[in-house]
Amino acid sequence: MNYIQLSHISISDIITILTPSCNFRCRYCFFTPRNCREYDVQSIGDRILEISDRTGMDRVLIAGGEPTLQEDLPELTKILGRDLHVTISTNGSRRDVLRRSTFHEVHVDLKALDRKKHRRLTGRTNRDVLECIEEFSDSDKIEVSTVLVPGIVDTPEIERIARFLSWWDIPYRITGYVPHGNSMAARRPTDDEIRNAARISRMYLSSVSTSLDFRRHKKRKM
Repeated sequence: MNYIQLSHISISDIITILTPSCNFRCRYCFFTPRNCREYDVQSIGDRILEISDRTGMDRVLIAGGEPTLQEDLPELTKILGRDLHVTISTNGSRRDVLRRSTFHEVHVDLKALDRKKHRRLTGRTNRDVLECIEEFSDSDKIEVSTVLVPGIVDTPEIERIARFLSWWDIPYRITGYVPHGNSMAARRPTDDEIRNAARISRMYLSSVSTSLDFRRHKKRKM
């Protein structure tokens, strides 16, 4: 399995595994994998469990890149899921890998509900993402997130996503776009714009959070 970084810092309550590679080409992505390492799954699992024993952290987040591109992700999550609370952060494009994986939570990043906007942002259709959300909608393991990008994925689009998620009342997280010298000409949303998008989303959903909130992780059942 390829990974870029294992991190655990004192102000965090979660161990993070970052994997390289992604099948989306998001215009606002700042992810530039360097110094990738390849280890067998058991070695990574042993390393994570050693960190957990030493720090007392009992949660692990597997993100990327796109972690479902790692074909041995199911094997790794099986090892970690015996002792740790496993969360996978994904673009939702490979639910076949998710089906075979062991996790307590899956965070699906829905860039846009509008298909043209989604393709403009990622270079790909959102069909697989929407089907992934629907497939896992009946469980209490899923959370959906969207990046609020003024003028592109703005409040009306956020409202459409919230209305879509309301069929299952899926927890929703809104994150403000952060410019960082990429090719997309967009500004950072104001705090008021983020709060307004959340306020409107709460008209449809019972659980809405934003990047302005302090996030304290809650355990969910397998």
